[in-house]
Amino acid sequence: MKTRFNLALLIGIMSLCHLTSWAQVSTDYDKSINFNQYKTFAWSTPDIQVGSNPVYKSGLITRNIETSLSDELTKRGLTMNPENPDLLVGFHTYTEKKSDSYNTYSPVPMYYPFGFRAGWRYYPYGFGNWPYAWNNNIRTVQYTEGTLIVDVADAHTRQLIWRGVIAGNVSDPARLEKDVAKGIHKVMKDYPVRPQNG
Repeated sequence: MKTRFNLALLIGIMSLCHLTSWAQVSTDYDKSINFNQYKTFAWSTPDIQVGSNPVYKSGLITRNIETSLSDELTKRGLTMNPENPDLLVGFHTYTEKKSDSYNTYSPVPMYYPFGFRAGWRYYPYGFGNWPYAWNNNIRTVQYTEGTLIVDVADAHTRQLIWRGVIAGNVSDPARLEKDVAKGIHKVMKDYPVRPQNG
């Protein structure tokens, strides 16, 4: 029973984990562009749409996003040059309330109609003496999803050449800075220029 209970607990934890990490990233870019030609960048005005909640509407968050992005761009040989940039880097942030459901399982004793406990039962791997069934409980969790969109445009043509999208649970303000930094690091792995230091 302990083994089966631990397995059910593990399934429940794994179902919940996707609500607590910035795991969803996607990118798109202009494949006709040679990204190695760009050497400098500057910031374009960020677009912050997170409502009036001061937890998410903060200059600190904006600066932390810029710091994380700047670190990733610097690793790829780009330097800041506001006067004559090759690239314009901007970002958009959004938050919205969402809900998600996952299954939890709990063991319950099984009895025959006259009070006798159920004995031998068939399992996928054969017969066994297992006098328990599983209750399947569906739990709904409310959370705040944050989306960060990073746009890289050619500063001379003003054409968008790369976009990265990061989305995940931002309900825990204490983890927000670390989660955003991890998300930016993850999405920048798909930038066409590899980090110079590996």
